[in-house]
Amino acid sequence: MNNNEETNSNKDQEQKIDTPENNEVEPNIEIDLEKKIEELNDKLLRSLAENQNLRKIHEKEREDLIKYSSSSFAREILNLADNLERAFSLFKDNPKFKSDEFKDTMLGIELIEKELINSFDKNGIKSFEAMGKKFDPNFHQALNEVESEQEDGIVINEIQKGYMLNDRLLRPALVSISKKKTNTN
Repeated sequence: MNNNEETNSNKDQEQKIDTPENNEVEPNIEIDLEKKIEELNDKLLRSLAENQNLRKIHEKEREDLIKYSSSSFAREILNLADNLERAFSLFKDNPKFKSDEFKDTMLGIELIEKELINSFDKNGIKSFEAMGKKFDPNFHQALNEVESEQEDGIVINEIQKGYMLNDRLLRPALVSISKKKTNTN
């Protein structure tokens, strides 16, 4: 093969590349590549968003675990607090314990009560008021209905205090609710 033939052969190859059929293939490849790039970008963005969402969910679960992990222990302490309150009320309501000889004992009881309330506050445990409010099954547990002059469904007696742990119900208040008296003439 001589030089002239080689040049002609190269020209033929170049002409083949520049034919219209070959030009149609290249844009299709470019379009396919652009679509592939868009798909990969979309997958990457979705993966990053999913990763960020998982991170937020994990952080929220971690915060909740820290905030509410002591709920079972807190319920047990509430039983102790109820029993202490009953015992304290025996002392406070009995006139014989109001004498000077029991003054120090009463002072000690009041200090224990205050310390218990402070400990509850530090740990996010708060009692909530039920008396005189409309019965709410999310916060109250009705033990009975009592006929009353008040409208139906008002808490008229609190048998046991209800408590919240931060923003969640720890224990519902045990209550008696009103039932409108029926007129029997």
